[in-house]
Amino acid sequence: MSTSYKKNHRKRLRLSRNPNLAPELESKIATAEETNNDSLPNLPIDLVAEIFCRLPVKLLVQLRCMCKSWNSLISDRSFTRKHLCLSTTRRLHSAAYEHKPDGLVHNSYPLESVLSTKVKQQRLPFNSIVASCDGILCLSDIYEGIVVLWNPSIRKFKELPPPFENIQIRKRVFMTFGFGYDHVSDNYKVAVLYYTESDATKVRVHTLGTDFWKTSESFRFGAVCDEQTGTTVRGTINWMAFTEWPRKGPFFIFSFDLGNDSCHKLLPPDHAEISPDYLRLSVLMDCLCLISDHHIWIMKEYGIQDSWTKLLSVSYMQHPSKCYILCKALYIFEDDRLLLETHEFPHEDEDGKKKLVVYDPKNDTFKVTRFTNVLNVCLETLISPCS
Repeated sequence: MSTSYKKNHRKRLRLSRNPNLAPELESKIATAEETNNDSLPNLPIDLVAEIFCRLPVKLLVQLRCMCKSWNSLISDRSFTRKHLCLSTTRRLHSAAYEHKPDGLVHNSYPLESVLSTKVKQQRLPFNSIVASCDGILCLSDIYEGIVVLWNPSIRKFKELPPPFENIQIRKRVFMTFGFGYDHVSDNYKVAVLYYTESDATKVRVHTLGTDFWKTSESFRFGAVCDEQTGTTVRGTINWMAFTEWPRKGPFFIFSFDLGNDSCHKLLPPDHAEISPDYLRLSVLMDCLCLISDHHIWIMKEYGIQDSWTKLLSVSYMQHPSKCYILCKALYIFEDDRLLLETHEFPHEDEDGKKKLVVYDPKNDTFKVTRFTNVLNVCLETLISPCS
């Protein structure tokens, strides 16, 4: 690449004014340095934005360094939200986080790598990912009660204030976290559901950009959740819950609405196949998904019990010396194949381990991948947890 070519591409792209441009973005561009006559050709700002919002995150991060006007455009909130709506690139992430220097260990893989036999996953000692939303991973150190937000695509990292400052309180409460986007306030929230043996279930909420946690209402129905993380869908965080521990009494779904910080009780499908022995929540096709044994149900209209529909029944993987339990539905590909997380038990007296499998419902076949860590499917976006 010639020196003159590099020089020209580092100059500011002169952008035409557009009456529909957000005033704050237009102001940023207007204050950028004027360039010489040998700059790149003039292009309308809306055309540049339309081109850029379809580019991959890695390239956009590089383009931000080219000139001030491009940096202003790509950093603008309205642009990052539009890029989010158009983003289709997903990656698999695993992470182990401890609250200490260099305490974050992270692995990332293209989503398509689950279909390859050449990719080998690096093992991590444990999993710290609570949830992902719009490209941001929520990680927690449950022993220290510390929560961090991190976008691995743009390498932005933010540590939140602890939900409980008193270390003695942290030691005697059961905590489970959730993370999601609140459409009402147009912001992100982290929720921690907690309870003790003698206290009612409560929720504390942290709104991104603040420095405190707010205690929400107590759950009046009484609930005990045994899931380490909540499931986020349509502005809510959901946990499987029971009225007594361990897993006793009627079971239901504990739902927390991020829009008004309120708790609700959702009922599972009214069907004989639904057993309380093994229940897990997931998200498929932007719908709340319930896994009961080897059956997968989706709630087509959130909050409406009658909208539960059985998507499919996954046949058991046949193996003479192993038993597979379905844990979570992670992703559905365009050809209707499903990426599933399973728990493999080699023998009755041995501890099991997680495995990812690709299930094809058309011909009822499985492919066991080489991935064994708990993984999270996450979009590549420009959304910053620091904003």
